[in-house]
Amino acid sequence: MSDWEKEIRALEKEGCRAFIARDLGRLEVLWSDDFIVNSPINRVQDKQRVFDLLRAGTIAHSTLESEIDLIQRFGDLVVVMGSDRVTNSPDGPVIKRRFTNVWRLEEGSWRLFVRHANVVPDPRPT
Repeated sequence: MSDWEKEIRALEKEGCRAFIARDLGRLEVLWSDDFIVNSPINRVQDKQRVFDLLRAGTIAHSTLESEIDLIQRFGDLVVVMGSDRVTNSPDGPVIKRRFTNVWRLEEGSWRLFVRHANVVPDPRPT
């Protein structure tokens, strides 16, 4: 495994921890100022809007676990694809999602630049 891939894997884990803790200081460093997300609630948000939602408690996951399926580098961009599972309360249901993260090399540091996450529907009939 290359050094850049090890670094991205570590940053992915750190980003999950910071998001759960609502550590905006750490997310400020991890996320590009140009960060945008196509969120699981089907809205496109920028970095400041996501920070506002975290501050307000509108986004407040209790758990977040991710599994990476693919990491591929394209020059100064790295694409990470996988799945994750979140809960919004300690005893809440597990929400399964698919995600794509794009990291960009900015002044020598990898920063999360673009994210897309969508909820995977439960295949059981209702």
